Amino acid sequence: SLIVPFKPNLLNTVVFLVETSQTMAVFFVNYKGRPWMKGLLENHMLFLSLFITIGSVAMCAWEVLPQFNSLIHLEPFPDDTFRWQVMGLVLATIGGTFIADRLVTAIFAPKIFAAMVESGMQTKLSDITPIFGTLLKAALGFIVVGSGNPIVWIGAWWLYRKRKSMIEEAEEAALD
Repeated sequence: SLIVPFKPNLLNTVVFLVETSQTMAVFFVNYKGRPWMKGLLENHMLFLSLFITIGSVAMCAWEVLPQFNSLIHLEPFPDDTFRWQVMGLVLATIGGTFIADRLVTAIFAPKIFAAMVESGMQTKLSDITPIFGTLLKAALGFIVVGSGNPIVWIGAWWLYRKRKSMIEEAEEAALD
C-alpha cells in the first residue's frame, strides 16, 4: 500500500519550526514599509501576527502547552541542548535574512537604503507604544476566552462597554 499514516518524528518537528520561522522572516524582510506603504509599526496586525507566530514557535519548542504540541503532531525534544540549537537556528534564520536583505539593498540600491535608515532613525517610542496596547488587548482577549467561563466573558464585555462610555463622556466633556 502506498498510503502510510503520518507518524510525527523529531525531523518533522524541527523542519516545521524552522520553516515557520523562515516564512515569518520572508514576510518581515519583504515588507518594505515607507515610502511605498504603511510602515511595519503602523500595520499593527501584521506586526503582531509576525511576533505572535515567532513566539508560538518558541512556545512549541519549549513545550509550554504539551497538548497543543501533540495536537499539531510535534515530537518533544530530547534535551535542552537540542532545543537551544533549534532556537538558535530559528533566530539565525530571522536575523540572517534581515541582515542579508539590508546588505543587498545597501550595495545595489544605496538611495533606497539611505531612505530606509532615515525612516528608521525617525522612529520614536511613541510610535511603538500603540503596538503594546494592541498586544495587551489581544492577550486579555485570549485569557478571557481561554477561561472557558461565560460569566467572565459577560463581565469582560460589561467592563469594556463601561470603559468605552466613560471615555466617550470624557471626550464630550472636553469638547464642551
